[in-house]
Amino acid sequence: MTKSIRDQLYGVRKKIRQESRKVIKVPAALTFNHAGSKHFDQVLSVFDWSLKDIPVEIDFTSCDSANYQATTLLILYCLRLKQQNCTISFKFKHIGEPNGSRVWRMLGAHNWFTVSIDPTANFPFNEHKPLFAIRNSDDFQKALHSVDEFTSKFGVEYQKTLRYVLSELLYNLREHGQSDFYWKSHRYPTPGLLQFTWYEKINELHFIVADIGVGVKQHLSQTYPGLGSYEEALRLSIQPEISGTFGRQDPYTNRNNAGMGLFLSSNIIRRLHAEMYLVSGNGLLHISPTDTTSKTLDSEWPGTFALVTIRLDRGSDFALDAMMNDFRAQARSEVKARTDANIENRYYLHVYNYFGRFADNKEDAIKHRDKYIFPSVEEGKALLIDFQDVESSTHSFLNALLASPIRRMGIRAYKRIRIVNATKDIRETIDYVLDDNTGEGADDTKY
Repeated sequence: MTKSIRDQLYGVRKKIRQESRKVIKVPAALTFNHAGSKHFDQVLSVFDWSLKDIPVEIDFTSCDSANYQATTLLILYCLRLKQQNCTISFKFKHIGEPNGSRVWRMLGAHNWFTVSIDPTANFPFNEHKPLFAIRNSDDFQKALHSVDEFTSKFGVEYQKTLRYVLSELLYNLREHGQSDFYWKSHRYPTPGLLQFTWYEKINELHFIVADIGVGVKQHLSQTYPGLGSYEEALRLSIQPEISGTFGRQDPYTNRNNAGMGLFLSSNIIRRLHAEMYLVSGNGLLHISPTDTTSKTLDSEWPGTFALVTIRLDRGSDFALDAMMNDFRAQARSEVKARTDANIENRYYLHVYNYFGRFADNKEDAIKHRDKYIFPSVEEGKALLIDFQDVESSTHSFLNALLASPIRRMGIRAYKRIRIVNATKDIRETIDYVLDDNTGEGADDTKY
């Protein structure tokens, strides 16, 4: 084939490829925040994960406002597109510098590709907006050292506590957040990312730990193959001795993690009066000081990320060591109760871990009932329901959780349902639900 013909074919292929170019328009506001709450679909819906083998342009020209943590996810999106053999270009507005472009520059995000193929490189971020690629133990230690320096101004206990939470999240990232990146016949580990920012005006620290690895559901399915949804997997992941490291091959070869990391971290977050949002696949779990809620998102994230927001109150009185002792004692008690329940052929539910301090979300109660309690009743299991640390629960919640199972059991429910550590008000409400659904008017065919 002559050179001229090769050149012509190359030109044709190049033209076809350019005509297939896809433009990803970054929205005017790239942020999770909306009307005082967090909305993740408005960011995740920007990402088209199906793109392969085509040119992609990331267009910032309409982006007037961007959040540092949301922009961190955009970097990982670029890494995934590169994994999928896309060529990536960027379009910025050159007249002035709108907020979206400025945030990208301050994070040092333009160095994203170099970071992906050079294990010694990292992001040249602005000193007040740290962004770290996490690929190995050196990255891990450098990131934690930076966190120590960054949080030292807020007091020793904050420094120790935040370091612990971040350490656990980063361990999770390194263990099951890994994926491979190939470039010119070389294999590289795709980095996870850590970004944290202190918003001085509101005195809050926000940080995100994100990866595009296997995701929580795939990770837990190695031991719990019956998981039906990402939402369910996220709720399970914060139970003690559930989400340890396991499996057949690296990074799951040995059970190095006892499955306590997310349990302890989520409880620390509650004690700090902070908020944690866990997203994996299309599942969202929100852990707040008062409750734990979950939902299914319209969009997906092909991995896992944790967003944490903490109000830094220098007047707070807490000690990490004391907290950890309390949480470990709570974990031992819960694991023992769960083990004993299995031996006794009971289904065990720790209400606080699933629903928080105020158990009042009726829809969550219905989901849990349908997924776990009904099948347990059908299998002939008794129920052990633990209200340790639950301050209150509404009649509608308890009725949604228990009324239909009680109707299925009939009068046997009095012997087959055991309630422990409930307040007087909760106990009285459950007694009313029992009486109301085992009397003459009860019909065990109505669910």
